[in-house]
This record gives sequence, C-alpha cells and structure tokens, in this order.
Amino acid sequence: MSMSDRWIDAEFETIFREHYPRIVRVVRRVLQRDSEAEEVCADVFLRLYSKGPGVAAGGQIGGWLYRTATRASIDALRANRRRGLEEELEVNEFVAVDGHAKSPLADLMRQEHIAEIRGVLAKLKLEKAQLLLLRHSGLSYREIAEAMQLSFNSIGTRLARAEAEFSALYERQQRRSLKRQPLQTAKEGQ
Repeated sequence: MSMSDRWIDAEFETIFREHYPRIVRVVRRVLQRDSEAEEVCADVFLRLYSKGPGVAAGGQIGGWLYRTATRASIDALRANRRRGLEEELEVNEFVAVDGHAKSPLADLMRQEHIAEIRGVLAKLKLEKAQLLLLRHSGLSYREIAEAMQLSFNSIGTRLARAEAEFSALYERQQRRSLKRQPLQTAKEGQ
C-alpha cells in the first residue's frame, strides 16, 4: 500500500475489482433493488477513496468494506421503511430460473415474505443485523470475526443470540399479522 494520504489509482482499482462483487452481493441481500444496492456500494467505495489508504494500513480492508456496506445497507433499509416504500415487483421476477413463468400470486407472497424479513431485520440492533447478514451471505465465522473486528470465539454465541432475537421478533410480527387478518376479512365482507 502507498504510504501517502492519497490512493494510487492502480491500488484502489485492484481493491475495487477484488472486493466489489462480494460487497454488492451482501448489500443486494438487504435491499430490494439492484440499482439501490449498487448505489450503496458506490457510496461505500467513495468513502474508502475519501478516507485514503490509511484505512487499509492494518490489512483489514475487506472487513472495513463489509462493516461499512452492511451499516449503509441497513441504514438504507431503515430509511426506506420510514418513507413507507412498498416492494416493487420487477419484470424479471416473474420468470423463474428454469425459464418457466411463475405464478403472480406465488411471487407476491414471496415478495411479502421478503418485506417482512427486511422489516424485522431493520428492527434489530446494528451489530446483530450485520452478523446475520454476513453469515447468510456465506461468510465463515472467521471472516465475520475479521469483518466485524470481534473475537473469533464469540461469533457463535453472538450469532445464536442474534438469530434468537430475530426469530422472536419475526414470530411476534406473524402473530400480530394473524390477529389483524380476521378484522380485515370482516371489513371486506361488509
């Protein structure tokens, strides 16, 4: 790495090419639109560029990028929730991977389920949400420990606690939804 406070373009480009695909994949798991995920990733790399090579001095550039990207994506998710943005169905979501058309009803139910999960995720404390996102993005315990600057030995316990809290919040949300359904059905029948 360069010892100056400014990036050498080739160094920054190497870091970008190495890390961008993985970072954007993590952010896409959180955010509903590819364009929004790419915008968050661009912002993360802009922050990295602005901070200079000092961020990479400890050799933990991947960890810094994962931490910054998950925080930024959770912030965007919470901002979307505050604004009350609805899930948008994209045209390509109506075609399954095998090329056959999916049922619009099945797709709508899938989108509602994803929105519920994102809503619960946005209610978690930042560290717990980050742990779950990184783990479900395929990172190993060691990679999560490095990215979050935590002790490797504590990752299993922290993940178990985060999963338990997520499950409790999700189940509570599901019970509330079930209580509201009969009321909505009764109103619709009038």
